[in-house]
Amino acid sequence: MIRVVLIGSGNLAYHLHKALLGAEDVMLTGLVARRPEALSDFDPVVPKKTLGTVPDAADVYILAVADGAIAEVMKNYQGVEGLFVHTSGAMDLMVLKDASRRGVLYPLQTFSKARAIDFKKVPLCIEAALESDAVLLTALARALSTQVLEIPTAKRRALHLAAVYVNNFSNHMMYLGETICAEAGLSKSLLGPLLDETCAKAKDLSAYSAQTGPARRNDTETLEAHLRMLTGEDDKELYIKISESIQRTYEQEL
Repeated sequence: MIRVVLIGSGNLAYHLHKALLGAEDVMLTGLVARRPEALSDFDPVVPKKTLGTVPDAADVYILAVADGAIAEVMKNYQGVEGLFVHTSGAMDLMVLKDASRRGVLYPLQTFSKARAIDFKKVPLCIEAALESDAVLLTALARALSTQVLEIPTAKRRALHLAAVYVNNFSNHMMYLGETICAEAGLSKSLLGPLLDETCAKAKDLSAYSAQTGPARRNDTETLEAHLRMLTGEDDKELYIKISESIQRTYEQEL
């Protein structure tokens, strides 16, 4: 049985705690947060503690906190035995320098408390400083997901950067699209079928071959018409930069 203490109260911590509760040969022995009330929607049976109190004994301590808080949180666990892992895609192992045993458990997914996630399908990228801890971390990860990959820091950072483009930036584009619809008195639901097909094509085709639109076909008349519709200078600049990037990608085909 792998005993786990989970530190954090955000979206990822919430989904992780549910996955840990449902995993075989894993026991979630404690939840820790700066503010106990932040854990009010977590399982009521699991013991809860405030960060800074005497820690529970565990085999693995998972720090599901913001990147900038990892080192500060670790100061509360100096001298504590066990494997400490963070969940960041961008930070290296040495952010856990106050721990003698260090690792990474990075889930490649976007998490919101209001959305259910099948954690078994979430790719888990792991790394550990010690070989023995890599074995322990692999066992824990495989109890949570069917997709477990041992990936060193440099490649994990590249994967995280790719994920920012694929998820965070694309979601912001959807927000801008929804805003344009709202300002025109149109329902965002009209974009639903387009979004469904865009995601389906992204799985079946390469992004390069799936690209369409006025910038892809160098339709300058439409590009200029769109720019006249945009009133904000930041929106215009963003439209121009993305369109130019698409045009450069396909310039030999235009």
